[in-house]
Amino acid sequence: MNNRNYIVPTILATFVHLVVVFIIAGHWFDHAKPEHKVARQIQAQMIDLASLSLPDATASQQVTENRNQQAVQQEQQRQEQQRQEQQRQEQQRQEQQRQEQQRQEQQRQEQQRQEQQRQEQQRKEAEQQRERELVAQREAESRLKAERERQAAAEAERKREQELAAQKAAEERKREEEARKAAEEKQRQEAAAQAERQRQEEARQREVAEQQRRAAEEKAKAEAQAAAQAAAQAAANAVIGDIGSYISAMLTQNWRIPATARNGMETVIELHLMPNGEISDVRIIKSSGDAAFDRSAEQAARRTERLPRVAEVEPLLFERRLRRTQVVFRPEGLRW
Repeated sequence: MNNRNYIVPTILATFVHLVVVFIIAGHWFDHAKPEHKVARQIQAQMIDLASLSLPDATASQQVTENRNQQAVQQEQQRQEQQRQEQQRQEQQRQEQQRQEQQRQEQQRQEQQRQEQQRQEQQRKEAEQQRERELVAQREAESRLKAERERQAAAEAERKREQELAAQKAAEERKREEEARKAAEEKQRQEAAAQAERQRQEEARQREVAEQQRRAAEEKAKAEAQAAAQAAAQAAANAVIGDIGSYISAMLTQNWRIPATARNGMETVIELHLMPNGEISDVRIIKSSGDAAFDRSAEQAARRTERLPRVAEVEPLLFERRLRRTQVVFRPEGLRW
């Protein structure tokens, strides 16, 4: 296609050069061609040949240059026209190519659209076919399910009737067996009840005798324990009473009754004793209302310091009765 584009300009350029050559050759031929002149009466004059030949040569040269310049200008115009024509043809070709591409693109898009429509139509048809197949499948499955359910219901009814018949027979056998067992059980229970009544009567009699025996033993034991406890309590009370008198005497020896003491005053102190008789602490638990009287009672206990006979008391009795001992101080005398 590019070679064809260069053929026309080449031919035109060659044609222009040929025209220029023909023009120049024609000019030469005009000068070389003999002129047939009509004889005229010529008035002879003296002419300077040099002055005549120079203007003719100049004019001829000017004509030649003008022709050459015109030929060049024509060639340039021709080339410019050729270039514009080529440019127009190129633009036309590009426009045609663009239109062709556009047409092809439109054709491609149309084909694509048609293909999409065809595919969409195929998809819809396939979808419809699948729907029809699914409907048919569901209908077949529904029919199969209904048939299976009918068969299952019939089988279940048959089994239910068999089970009812078997259940009735079993219930009848069970009632007969239960009636037999009930009669046997009634006889057994009556015999057992009679034996139980006899056993209970014998047990009751044994229990009464045992209770009477235990009551007699417990009474004797209680009487013995009471006597022992009374004796022990009496002995303990005697010991505690003796120790109490001993403690009162020891505290009285160390008591300095203040001048402010009056009848009716009463101070209660608590002695904390050790097993060896040592007084570990003294605490006033009831005040007389007179500080000097209270203080004298506390000082009497602290001056005593130790009660040796307390160590002679049995440890259990000491813990129960003497570990914490209260003493009442009154002006008229101590009270255990």
